[in-house]
Amino acid sequence: MPQYQTWEEFSRAAEKLYLADPMKARVVLKYRHSDGSLCIKVTDDLVGTLDSSSNNKQLLEMKNVIAGMKTQKCEEKKIQK
Repeated sequence: MPQYQTWEEFSRAAEKLYLADPMKARVVLKYRHSDGSLCIKVTDDLVGTLDSSSNNKQLLEMKNVIAGMKTQKCEEKKIQK
């Protein structure tokens, strides 16, 4: 599972993975208290992306990416009904 050097690379890879099959993709968050960092993993059980940060700006960007994925998944469920 690749760990990206920049947030932009991770964000693009996570979005691409999610858009490939939104119903299989999942996001896992893990907070590591020892070093105060948040790890985010996006996977569909075949391919995964991983990033971690303790930078407040990146944490806000992580929040926005996750919120966007949630919104998109909810909109797709409404369309399917």
